[in-house]
This record gives sequence, structure tokens and C-alpha cells, in this order.
Amino acid sequence: MSTFRRVVRTRALVALVAALVLPASACGSSDDDGFRATATVAADHPVALVAEPDGSVLYAERLSGDVRRLGADDTPDPDPVAHVDTVGSESDQRGLVGLARASGGELYATWVRADDRRLVVGRIDGDEPVVIWEGPASSDLANGGTLLVAPDGRLVVGIGDLQQDRALADDPTVANRKVLSLDPAGPPSQTPEVLSTGWNNPFALAYDDEGVLWVADNSPGDQPERIGRGDAPAEEATDLPTDEGEAAPSALVALGGGHLGRCGFLTGRLDAVDVRDGTPRLEGLVVAEPCRTGAALRSDGRIVTAADDQLIVFG
Repeated sequence: MSTFRRVVRTRALVALVAALVLPASACGSSDDDGFRATATVAADHPVALVAEPDGSVLYAERLSGDVRRLGADDTPDPDPVAHVDTVGSESDQRGLVGLARASGGELYATWVRADDRRLVVGRIDGDEPVVIWEGPASSDLANGGTLLVAPDGRLVVGIGDLQQDRALADDPTVANRKVLSLDPAGPPSQTPEVLSTGWNNPFALAYDDEGVLWVADNSPGDQPERIGRGDAPAEEATDLPTDEGEAAPSALVALGGGHLGRCGFLTGRLDAVDVRDGTPRLEGLVVAEPCRTGAALRSDGRIVTAADDQLIVFG
């Protein structure tokens, strides 16, 4: 199966996205369908992919609590980069769920702490993890936890509804259904800044090349999925069509030029999203397939996606 499945008729759009994310030498001939998988690497429940400046990619193993590295040459490092004690299972959304690298080299993560099942954020590049925020008690589903470093150096984390009363979105004292900003040097008891509220499970987050924060929100069941700015209320987000079924967004990745890639846990693909005019819309183009639990754009323009038990390199 082609890994860059064209679902629109115009070749111009295919060429546009390929040019945004691949160097010219990697695009192949004009008869090519586009991206093709160049490597597949076994991985244990990989999530939270982070592209490093040297071309390698960090990823979290959700259930083991290990952070691992896929080298720039697509060779996995046998030794974990970091580890946290976490708890999770095949049937829930707990575990090590978020990962972010600061400009100074600090490595941060979001995980469900093993001893009390609380969702926490901490720095994990030392001998022992240092918690900087003790978040809410975790739930089987809709925890959120995706972590980013903002342009100003603060940390951004999305928290889902935690399977609780949806009216908690209006309560500024709880984390439910919000995108939050954290001080990376703060104490575990710090009070996060609320960037936006009203989301269902804002698990997919990304800054675009203009520094705008975007959220791909999961549907609560009978409502449409949506994408909106992370600094605006969720009610202002754009509903996205689900003609082919829900995507269950698991990751967003900035592709450049006002385009994002949305990884769908249910669709199993990375779909192109145009955000150039501030109103997100699906472009009808599959950038890479499969993609279920994460995606990253490498420094050399190649894309790495994650499925249940593997990492896939496209180039």
C-alpha cells in the first residue's frame, strides 16, 4: 500500500506538502505517489515522539516508563535515555504519555505516578525525576497529558475531562478540560495558568511555524472532533468532518508553511491540515500511513510515526 495515499485529484497539493516536509532529493520522481516507508523499527507502545536537532527521535514507552532514542541512522539505542515509575495498561490511557525537550536541553515528561495514580509533570534528565506539578488523579480515559515547550520556555500540557462532570471546564481551580501553562522551575504545588478551556480531551498539541498553539480535540462521543487555537476557548474551534469515521487525534506535528499533520488513533494515518488563514481544514491528503500514537518531523525533513508496536520512518 502506498504510504502517501493521494485522496485528492490535484497533483499540486501533493507536491506542496511533499515540498514542505522533504528535501528535494527525497521527493522521488514525478511519478512517485510521495512518501514511502524507508525503515520500520520495533517499539513497545511508543508515544510522544520528539525530534532532536541531531536527527534522532526520542519517544516514550507508555507502559514501561522508559524514554528511548531512535538514532538519525534509524538504529535504536539499546539503553534508555530516562525512566519514570508509572502505571498503565492496554485497556486504559495511563502511563508515560508526554515528552518535551527544552531549548537548554532539559527533558520533561508527563506520567501517571505509580504510587498514587496521579498525573504529574516533571524533569526527568537527572538521576531521579523531579516533579514540578502534581496534577489531578488520573482516569482510565481522557487524561490528556501531551507536553510541549512554549516559545517563552514555559511548559504546556493538555488535560482531558477525566471522565468527570463536563461543567468542570468552567471551574478555574481544576485542570479538567483545559490547556495549561506551567513554570518549568515551579514547585509541585504550583497553580497553572489556564490558556484555554472547554476541550474534551486535548491530547494532540503543536506549535506551528508562526508560534501559534493548536489543539486537535477528541470527540466525547456524539459531538464532532475539532481543531482550534490553544489560546482561545474551545467553543471557537472548528468542527472537522468525520465522514470516514472519527480520527481520535493522538498527535499534531507542524509541517511548515501553515500546514499541520494530524495523527489519528482510529484512522491510522497522518492527515494534512491547512491552518494558513486561521480556520483549520482537512486538505484531503494523507501525509503518511500508518500513524496511530505519535509523529515527529526530523531535522532532515523525514517523518517518523508511531503505531502500537513500531516506529515507521518515511522519506
